[in-house]
Amino acid sequence: PAWSDGGGGGGALLSVDASPDGLQLASCGEGGLLSLHAAEGGKRLDGAATEESCLFSAEWCSPNEVLTAGACVSLWDKRDLRRPTSRLLPSFGTPMSCSPQLQAASRHPQQPHRVAAGASSGALYGWDLRLGGGRASDLGAHGGDVWCVAYAQLALGDLLSCSSDGTLVARAEEGTASQVLVALEQPINSFHVSPLHGGLAAASDAEVLTFIDLRAT
Repeated sequence: PAWSDGGGGGGALLSVDASPDGLQLASCGEGGLLSLHAAEGGKRLDGAATEESCLFSAEWCSPNEVLTAGACVSLWDKRDLRRPTSRLLPSFGTPMSCSPQLQAASRHPQQPHRVAAGASSGALYGWDLRLGGGRASDLGAHGGDVWCVAYAQLALGDLLSCSSDGTLVARAEEGTASQVLVALEQPINSFHVSPLHGGLAAASDAEVLTFIDLRAT
């Protein structure tokens, strides 16, 4: 490799994401450490040792902000990683140790006040940052662990999520019915939506890569 470095904080690295300009990488993992590296050369730029034993995902949601998911969802500003700018829990006032593990999170690119996360319990949660990140909204549930969530501009709904129950679904908003886009007999671990071509690719335990042209749905 061109470069290699630790950065999980004493455990396996579970997530890595490139900044919008491609110049920095955010990574996290079992050690509960959020790390920022230069994509070119791998120099460690900064990091945040969180109170959490594990961070499952890290996602750049703006040129300066990174969203992480673990016992809670945290929004970090790379210019000051001493503490998160927002911390979101499924139940307001519930200790992080009593909350379900949040394994994926995403912020809406066009409506940055909207944040969603999926939990090990199968639940989907949503927050409105304009309200200070208080009590979470119930956005529905899967029948197993939620492994990936993302916002996309679709007629069927702008929140996508996949789960170990073998489904990838689209939801419009709180209280609306979900639309199943993919249903398999094995867990769906991840997916990606191409903003340019309108395609959706999903990967599963069945060693199957499923592709959907969302323009035709």
